[in-house]
Amino acid sequence: MIMATTCWRGGRSGTAIRRVETAAMSDQRAEGDAFAAAIRAQADAANPNVSAYATANAGSGKTKVLIDRVARLLLRREDGRPGADPDSILCITYTRAAANEMLTRLFRTLGDWAVKEDDKLREALAALEGRSPEIYSRDDLRDARRLFARALETPGGLRIETIHAFCARILRRFPLEAGVVPGFAEMEDRDARALWQTAKERAILAAVESAPEELALITREAMNEGAASALDALKGSGAAVMRFAERHEFVIERMMEALRADLGAPLESPAEILAAAMGDALPRDVIREAMGALLKGTATDQGRAEVLAEVLLAETPEAVWAAYAPFFLTEKGEFRKTNPYTKAPGQLCPLLPEYFQIKDGEGRETARIRELVEVLQRAKAFARTAALLRIGLPALEAYRDEKARRGALDFDDLIQKTRELLEADGMASWVLYKLDGSISHVLLDEAQDTSPEQWDLIRALTHEFGAGEGRDYSQDPRTMFIVGDEKQSIYSFQGAEPERLLTETRGLEDRMPGAAGAQMLMSFRSAPEVLTYVDTVWNNSPPIDAGIGGAPPRTADNILHTARRADQHGAVEIWPIDPKLPDDETDAWERPVDVVRATSPKAKLATSVARAVRRMIDRGETVWEGKAERAVRPEDVLILVSKRQGGLFDSLINALKAEGLPVAGADRLILTDFIGVQDCLNLMRFATLDLRDLTLAEILRGPFCGLVDDDRYLFPLASRRAKGETLWSRVKASEDADVQRAARFLQGLFDRAHLPPYEFLSQVLDRVGEGEGEQTGWERVNARLGMPARDPIEALLSRALSHDSAAPSSLQSFVAAMEAENVEIKRDLAEAGREVRVMTVHGAKGLQAPVVILPDTTFKPKASAPAVLESANAVVWSPRKETDAEASRRARAIAEAKAREEHRRLLYVALTRAQDRLIIAGHWQGQAGEGKTGFEKDSWYALCDAGMELLPYNEIEQGRRYGKVATATRSDSVDALSRGGLPDWALRPAPVDPVARKLSAPTSLLGPKTRIVAPFDAAREERLKRGRAIHALLQYLPELAEEKREAAADAYLSRDADLTGAQRAEMKAAALGVMRDPALGAIFQPGGRAEAAIIGKAKELPEGTVINGRVDRLVVTPDRVLVIDFKTDQPAPDNPADVAETYVAQMAAYWAVLRSAFPDREVVAALCWTDGPRLMRLPEGQLLAVLTSARGMV
Repeated sequence: MIMATTCWRGGRSGTAIRRVETAAMSDQRAEGDAFAAAIRAQADAANPNVSAYATANAGSGKTKVLIDRVARLLLRREDGRPGADPDSILCITYTRAAANEMLTRLFRTLGDWAVKEDDKLREALAALEGRSPEIYSRDDLRDARRLFARALETPGGLRIETIHAFCARILRRFPLEAGVVPGFAEMEDRDARALWQTAKERAILAAVESAPEELALITREAMNEGAASALDALKGSGAAVMRFAERHEFVIERMMEALRADLGAPLESPAEILAAAMGDALPRDVIREAMGALLKGTATDQGRAEVLAEVLLAETPEAVWAAYAPFFLTEKGEFRKTNPYTKAPGQLCPLLPEYFQIKDGEGRETARIRELVEVLQRAKAFARTAALLRIGLPALEAYRDEKARRGALDFDDLIQKTRELLEADGMASWVLYKLDGSISHVLLDEAQDTSPEQWDLIRALTHEFGAGEGRDYSQDPRTMFIVGDEKQSIYSFQGAEPERLLTETRGLEDRMPGAAGAQMLMSFRSAPEVLTYVDTVWNNSPPIDAGIGGAPPRTADNILHTARRADQHGAVEIWPIDPKLPDDETDAWERPVDVVRATSPKAKLATSVARAVRRMIDRGETVWEGKAERAVRPEDVLILVSKRQGGLFDSLINALKAEGLPVAGADRLILTDFIGVQDCLNLMRFATLDLRDLTLAEILRGPFCGLVDDDRYLFPLASRRAKGETLWSRVKASEDADVQRAARFLQGLFDRAHLPPYEFLSQVLDRVGEGEGEQTGWERVNARLGMPARDPIEALLSRALSHDSAAPSSLQSFVAAMEAENVEIKRDLAEAGREVRVMTVHGAKGLQAPVVILPDTTFKPKASAPAVLESANAVVWSPRKETDAEASRRARAIAEAKAREEHRRLLYVALTRAQDRLIIAGHWQGQAGEGKTGFEKDSWYALCDAGMELLPYNEIEQGRRYGKVATATRSDSVDALSRGGLPDWALRPAPVDPVARKLSAPTSLLGPKTRIVAPFDAAREERLKRGRAIHALLQYLPELAEEKREAAADAYLSRDADLTGAQRAEMKAAALGVMRDPALGAIFQPGGRAEAAIIGKAKELPEGTVINGRVDRLVVTPDRVLVIDFKTDQPAPDNPADVAETYVAQMAAYWAVLRSAFPDREVVAALCWTDGPRLMRLPEGQLLAVLTSARGMV
């Protein structure tokens, strides 16, 4: 086998050493050695006799190792000791989904053992434990077979659970010891938010009376956000605040002392500091002399002289400082880089450089002001933080007390209460003793995402594992196993600190004698090209510097992945960024601020991604399945973005749908964003108040009433209302049968308005309406919105049920609650159906896909830090950078550097989701212009682009590719594979009915040969948009009086914010030109109809063909039938022979059907070209020739 291997290794300096090896390999010794090392690492990590920690690269089999270790813990040991009791094992996972997956796989393994024959079971156990099959006795086999039943019979089941589930179980078992209410409730997020809102409001109201100055200070410092946002910031950093408060036993005076010492703040207040600095210490005589010298200088000097004049005129210290500070500081509060005077005044007045010099040495006053600024910042930081703590701590205490009163705990409480219980003197051993069989083995999954508080809890839980009697409890050495990967720590917003993982793994050897570490480097997931690229990008990324003179936060060292799939090729592509075109000068002011224009970089990229997916499926490009290649399917594609907001996420889903690709939709959605949920809430709104005309209009057009034809139903009902008349009264008075049926349904809403929300919705959805053939609400929703609407509506029903059970409820209260909350629906996209998946990188953690596309890569990580920062020995509230003192400045720099590190780790997670093919793309970021790249420094694209440059890539049609992509053979075409799993009859063509062939669109009369596929570019989009707009005007304007048409056209065209003024004017002129042309008057004569449906057969048509279409204009008079279609082509053809065959076939079909329907009248088919305008009659001979050709094709 000929193998080309490329390895690029570089240090943190960004340099790389290039080594390219091409060799003929007759064996796979290197691959075998790497595989053997990987198996040894897995076996070492799964060894049940010793504590261990494992660093696991993405795709290296971490879950398998956890399951193997649990299984080996349950088995009889090599020295004859019995295996561990199932209830002595605790496996802590990060999510419930991960826990369920582990339980399923473990029970599958144990279940297989229970039914295997002796020889097969020996082989399975030998492979698991690395022993010889002959060693296992019949007793060993019997015990292994019994494990399935033992695990099932364990009280409470095997303990594979999240840490919050574990804590809840402990606290329910020991409520009095933990100081919690027996039978406590676990709070939902929405309940916790509501409770905090109440506590916060009460604290602010109390401060109005008790601490008005402190309240005024935090309100002023929070600026537009207000005092409530400051309290939210305090709660958002609750863990840090609690640590600070606990160190000082919640004594506010001691906390203030520690805060002052941490900041180095003076005892004086900011006002006292300013009074001294801007009073006698201010060198007024020097300022006067300097002002005189500056007045003789340049215009800039004279402007600075005016600043000094204001200083001398100011009366209060605060006013003096406000005038004086700009002389030294920029608007951002930073010291100027240049002197506040030019050369001439400086020479004229020696006092200027002596006092005010900034560049090349500091003057006396400059040095004083620099010191003053820092002292002021410290004093202000102390004052505002002290004020926030004095007002905010009571709010936090009130929040805690109210939870206690209600007997409720939130997620943080579960951790804290359990930790306190286990850290109490002697309590950990008592708790472990009282638990069923104790806990002897703890396994921690995804350890990199464990927060410090959770680590403290685990430490307390395992404190006695490594010492004294606790080490050998029940003759079974207690063990701890930690597995994680700091490169995949991406949940800092939930408290995760990857640095703590390093501390804990290093300390495990000290606490657990014999503990060993293992490195799991081999990926069983990704192709070698993907792994080489990941290594190259990571190892050559520049270091992140916090910029504070200290060491930057540590991320994993240089990495190396080895590939199990060394003989299965893969590919990595990076696309160029399309240049940004200048925005239209006349961008409409009324455009919604969050709309994504079709011509925007994001929309264009989404279209490119969707077409690329369509192409790879249509071409039959391959991915690996096992050891064979097959054609790619939609479910093989996973598109990852950094966030759902911003427009790209929705644009991708819309573009995929436009390409006809099945797409799973968003992985998380706001419940009230679903149209079916909005329809249900509208029913409640209207049931409580029948004056809501807009709500009623939405109901009438919705699935429950189904009056979707505005011209027939809604417009006549709404437009003919008298002043003060409601739409409901018009509906009740209508004689239309469909409207009457809707009125009966709506009346039923009023009859149920007294019911609780759940009963109301259940009756609306489950009961059949009055009258023959009526449907249930569910049937109407499914018919209109499809089955995907069912899950959100069922989620709404669940919310209604919980709302009913919480307190006496009404329709009004439920609707108000739903409007106030952003209830999020999480959809499980872990298992790909037959759809393309679009989701965030965070949501894709733990997933994989043959093809991964990263289109959201060109922005740099946002330098974010919490407003309440944890400093060395306290917490500091600094809402803005310019308010930082030295302590908060350092804390902010570290927090921002950690955020950038996490952004880089998020890239690692994204890259390693790919099995076979990885595509990196991006939309233009920032302003267009010469020298601009379209991507920001430190962005993912910048790192990925630099990595690709270090590899031997090939130029392809769309960018650069490292690796290769194959295409499936004809027999493996995607058309067949994408329908895998269907019965045979579904893959066979249906027989043609010779009597009734089908309903055909007139444009398909000549079959595939008439199909026209134009390039799908911006120009085509503009042409289509122009054609649709002109057709709409020609449909509706003729019904209006001539003097109203121009205004109506303006009103209609103004709805499209993407149209420029020139485009609107041209479209309006084209439509009005047709209607005003005397030669075209016959088109709009009485008896004419717009958008007339034509359905029927004709002898001239192919046998069995039924035409089904709509014509733009149909005019029927006593002696003639005129069928016209408007065409907006530019330029228009001059004679019928030059008309596109598709157009002629369309008109010929209409002409033939109408001749059969009106045999006694002349039927004329014509095209009206708006370019001119002019009317072109199609000759009868040309029409018959096309029809003859169509019959010959059958």
